[in-house]
Amino acid sequence: MNRIYILAFFSFTIALSGCKTGKKALEQGQYDLAVSQAVNRLKSNGDSKKARSTLKKAYRFAVSTHLDNVSRANASADMFKWEKMANEYLSINRLYDAIRKCPTCLDLVPNPVKYDSELQSARQKAAETRYNLGVTALANKKIREKALEAHGHFEVVKEMVPRYKDVEDKLAESLYYATLKVVVEPIPSPTRMMDVKHEFFVNKINEYLHHQPINKYVRFYTPDEAKNQNLEFIDHVIQMEFDRFSLGNVFQNNTQKEVSKDSVVIATKNGEDIYGTVKATLKISEKSITGGGVLDFRILDNETGKVITQEKMPSEYTWSIMWASYNGDKRALSDEELEMVNRSNVSIPNPQVMFEEFTAPLYDQVVSKVSAYYRGY
Repeated sequence: MNRIYILAFFSFTIALSGCKTGKKALEQGQYDLAVSQAVNRLKSNGDSKKARSTLKKAYRFAVSTHLDNVSRANASADMFKWEKMANEYLSINRLYDAIRKCPTCLDLVPNPVKYDSELQSARQKAAETRYNLGVTALANKKIREKALEAHGHFEVVKEMVPRYKDVEDKLAESLYYATLKVVVEPIPSPTRMMDVKHEFFVNKINEYLHHQPINKYVRFYTPDEAKNQNLEFIDHVIQMEFDRFSLGNVFQNNTQKEVSKDSVVIATKNGEDIYGTVKATLKISEKSITGGGVLDFRILDNETGKVITQEKMPSEYTWSIMWASYNGDKRALSDEELEMVNRSNVSIPNPQVMFEEFTAPLYDQVVSKVSAYYRGY
């Protein structure tokens, strides 16, 4: 099959996938979907008999089903029935909008119904119900579960009627009390034996926690931020401390080996290449140093001072270098050996560099631990 036919085949397949008439959805009782698919089909092909037949039936069944749901919700004792009724009216109005944008569809369904006033009334009553529930819960705002409950209610109020009473103020107040406030304390110096700066580590963690959305109901502060914002309360305190950080002794090693390579041109005689074996003596030097330690990570309940969770996080970083020299024929060396020959001896990294490399995987462990712990709060 040539390229033109392949493209034509895929174009035909894509066209078929976008040309559903809604008949199958209608048979499955998915009336809204059937209307949507029929409308889309009639926009591109107004003569489609299946789509025309489907639209008339599906629209009638869809509206009837939504109105039946409205009646049943209205007759129930469900305190959230107005939200359900609003959603049913909204679905009917969406069908109206879809049909109004399709001239062929209007010929088939000339009088689509719309329930604007009923929708607004249901939303208003739903907002009133949720607002009252939110105010009741907010009366116990210092209990975090109640503040969370209140904020959830006020979010629905804003969704139903965006400028309902003082909902914005209520949202801000409930969010403040619903938010778990966590202070991340500075880390004590890891060692007195080496001049190592460690502040960058906790600063990097704070930067992550301040900018990554872990949970909208959890917020992290530095001690200065908590003080400057005059927080009424602090829920948790994160403390971290390096149990130890040490550098091992410098390891050095020298080895020597004989290397060779066969089938190498070693001469030319009477215009013909002569092949043989070339040899060299390779002297390899190796130097390395390891830095390692453990970070003690813990979360404390600020009110009781008790440890909620604690974990020892180990880490280790090894720096190493290999270089070489040789005597003999350079052609006997492999590419890897040539690379070592071209490499020069360098000084071992200073303690600061080793410490920063040692903390790199600890950063990943800390942010992963914090994210996992607070994601469900």
